[in-house]
Amino acid sequence: MQHKLFNRRGESETRVGSLSSKKPVYHSTGIKGLDNLLGGGLLLGENILLEIESGTFAREFLYAFMKQGIIEDKQVIYLDFIWPPQALLIQFEPFTKTLPEGWEKKLLVLDCFSEAAGQGELIFSDFYDKAPAWIKKVPSSKDPDSFHHFFGRIEREFVTPGTRLVFNSLTLMEHNWGRDAVKTFFGHVCPALYAYQTLAYWTMAKNAHPKEFCAMIEHMTQVVVDLSKVDNKTFIEVRKAGGRYDPETFQRRAYRVKSLQIDIL
Repeated sequence: MQHKLFNRRGESETRVGSLSSKKPVYHSTGIKGLDNLLGGGLLLGENILLEIESGTFAREFLYAFMKQGIIEDKQVIYLDFIWPPQALLIQFEPFTKTLPEGWEKKLLVLDCFSEAAGQGELIFSDFYDKAPAWIKKVPSSKDPDSFHHFFGRIEREFVTPGTRLVFNSLTLMEHNWGRDAVKTFFGHVCPALYAYQTLAYWTMAKNAHPKEFCAMIEHMTQVVVDLSKVDNKTFIEVRKAGGRYDPETFQRRAYRVKSLQIDIL
């Protein structure tokens, strides 16, 4: 059974129904070991929640996901509420050195810090006098309604099937906007991105939110990945994985990180 869809640019697309005999098409996370745990990778439309403990190299997971998108010539959009633009530029330098030629045309980094937590301070605004074209300040990140409207523009102008997005992080979004505003934003954007057939990572600090809030986020995402640290060892555990049923998927595994390379043991 097939269902005809039309994306926002009027292009006809075909989504294969659940009764189809066709095998699902998986897209790499950029980490071979994680792809193996997920039975081949990610399915278009999936929202992936990363629940993170400090010191678990979450940034490297995000970079692997983003690099894979750029290698596949897809638009990659990274929204950061945590770091000021000066820090983002420093953090991204070793990552961008690994990207293929022409990456600047595929990567869009949106600074959601400067106008929100940064309160519009000139030290952050002045950065953009000499900023590279791939990093942009979001002027509406302080107000959730304005930001929601802004993100609608991003969807219309940049998002097509296969676009990769990273929201870093739900914890800082809640700090800036309050819990109810984040619920409203996430409750709309998460299913919308599923319908648009994107791939989206959402990060959230572990033990920083009430159980009810975490349950709502986990319920709406298709994949939930837990990153933890015990006695200086890092562990990954897939806690939810769409329609994947292999017991191996849900086994906790140790992993190690060297430079930007992640190996799941």
